[in-house]
Amino acid sequence: MLVKRSFVTLAVALTLALPTVASIKAMTLKELMSITSGTVHGTIVARETLRSDFPLPNAVHTVLTIEGEDVRTGEPIQVKVTFHGSHDVDDRYTISEMPTLQDTRVGTEVVAFYNPRKELDGRQVVYDYSGIYRVERAFGQPVVMGKGEGFAFEKNEKLDAVRTRVRAIHKEQLLAKQQLKLGTDK
Repeated sequence: MLVKRSFVTLAVALTLALPTVASIKAMTLKELMSITSGTVHGTIVARETLRSDFPLPNAVHTVLTIEGEDVRTGEPIQVKVTFHGSHDVDDRYTISEMPTLQDTRVGTEVVAFYNPRKELDGRQVVYDYSGIYRVERAFGQPVVMGKGEGFAFEKNEKLDAVRTRVRAIHKEQLLAKQQLKLGTDK
């Protein structure tokens, strides 16, 4: 009996000693923009629930309608972005990684990065749950709220600086695509 108990204790200790691997990839703003197709700054004007069989049968998604500007181009835009999960109590479908209720309330000012997903009929999906950044007013200026190490905006950053960085990266990426196309046309 003592040998069996010692073996179990040893097995548990060895299991706990194994290194774990994090599944979240740290990403700079440039990396985030290279894998998303859109960036919007605006105000959430509507929120609704969508049911889908992606990624699981009868999954619940939240659809936010954001009115504002395409940060990459400066053009006016209204876009519906979607994320898996819901804060609506009636849905009973929360996911720990989804954006916070504070970040997704109607009337909240946000910057969001998104991509179309064929699994959701081409809907624009918020990138990796972390693609929504709340904008707050600090000393009379709009500030994008940082989310810490490993996020595109680690620290709080003035919205004007975010716009400048996003547009510069967008122009750089467009130029790189044009040069790549010219290289393949030869």
